[in-house]
Amino acid sequence: MKNFRFKAVYKYLTFMLFMLSLLTFIPPMIYSIYIEDEELLSFIFPVFISLFLFSLSAPIKIQRLTEKEALFVAVSIWFLFPALTSISYVISGYIPDPIDAYFESVSGFTTTGASILNDIEVLPKSVLFMRNLTNWVGGLGFAVFAVSFLSTKLPIGKAIVKFEASKIVEEKIEPRVKEVTKIVFSVYILLTATQIILMKIAGVNWYDAFTFTFATVATGGFAPYNQSAGVFHNFAVEIIITIFMVLGAINLQLYYLVYKKKSLKVFFKDQEVVVYLSIIGLSVLFATAILYIKGYYYSLYDSFRFSLFQIVSAATTTGFSTTDYSGWHYSVLALMMIIALIGAVGGSTGGGIKIYRLIVIGKTIYGEIKRIAHPKVVYRLIIKGKPVDNSTLNMFWAFLSLYLLTILISGFILTLGDHDLITSFSASIACITSLGPSLADVGPASNFAGFSDFEKLVLSFEMIFGRLEIIPVISLLFFREL
Repeated sequence: MKNFRFKAVYKYLTFMLFMLSLLTFIPPMIYSIYIEDEELLSFIFPVFISLFLFSLSAPIKIQRLTEKEALFVAVSIWFLFPALTSISYVISGYIPDPIDAYFESVSGFTTTGASILNDIEVLPKSVLFMRNLTNWVGGLGFAVFAVSFLSTKLPIGKAIVKFEASKIVEEKIEPRVKEVTKIVFSVYILLTATQIILMKIAGVNWYDAFTFTFATVATGGFAPYNQSAGVFHNFAVEIIITIFMVLGAINLQLYYLVYKKKSLKVFFKDQEVVVYLSIIGLSVLFATAILYIKGYYYSLYDSFRFSLFQIVSAATTTGFSTTDYSGWHYSVLALMMIIALIGAVGGSTGGGIKIYRLIVIGKTIYGEIKRIAHPKVVYRLIIKGKPVDNSTLNMFWAFLSLYLLTILISGFILTLGDHDLITSFSASIACITSLGPSLADVGPASNFAGFSDFEKLVLSFEMIFGRLEIIPVISLLFFREL
């Protein structure tokens, strides 16, 4: 490929692999030593592999990447680092199959929360600690960690962050990418520390406080117990997790604006946040009413308690559960899948299509109806006080088309393996939206172990597609033309 500098790209890739391996494996390594569970090799080996690969790049001169090269690095790291992490699972012996290990790793880093484990609790605590840490690292994004958390002289910032789906750091905040990523990282740390302290005050031990917090603020949904968040049987803990799922699903840059302007009004002046909270509120009321009226729970309190948690878990694409909701009324299950597909606020750790795209769809429909009623009226699409140009709209419709097409193709592939329609398409939606547990054979009381190796790879790639919001990954298919 003309003008593509493989050596420069290799240096960036191996640098990020090594730094991310330190972040992912050192904490559980220390914990393993502390509890003496003899899992040290599971964490040391991946670190040494990444160090060896990075050491080979020592003679390569540091160079600033072009956008094409940055695109390749930003996308490739999401396929490569889960592969490195899967080695840890394989060495531990608890997930010996490489495909299963890769699926579990991808699910962690993409904050999907889907699992192939039949019994989560048989894994050593240090391995489960690492498993939940993958949620936390993936929630903020590899490039954001590389820019904000890691001290480096590599010019790694704007280009790579731009192509990491702009999930946390939006393109429009350029050119001060490093400053903004540091702000976002600080907010992420603050949310994490606050939830850990609140969980401890609520009576949760330190291990559970850390592991559940990692998966909550990242809206990842991994839990170190088979019962997920239902293991606590504690409404106070459920409320804490519920609040922080919502906080993680709101644009992290807004927290800095709240701090800067010393006013919570910033949240309620943001159109996305208002729409998002309205969807959650109305969905909770609907689910509570249906579950109570239809007799699923005898008390209004229980109907509200379980509805609140599961609706928020779905709307934030976290995937935690406090009960086996697979037997709930079909209308509530359908609602949960719809709000998971819509997803969270842009610039958050949540997945889905995103609220701002829902707003674009709504305003576009309104504009077309207005044009039909008043042909001479000139209607301009305005989002957050700014007009949306045609190129942005074209990108929006391209994304939405590819998103839905990916769901359909993946769901169809799963039906070829004799899986029923609900299992196939709910699994596809759950993976691309980062929801995790879904319906039927992949519901809260089940897992993804029933899929073949090929199907697990399809779902793993779909998780990465959803995490990177498809366009950057698809762009690699036309790499020669970029």
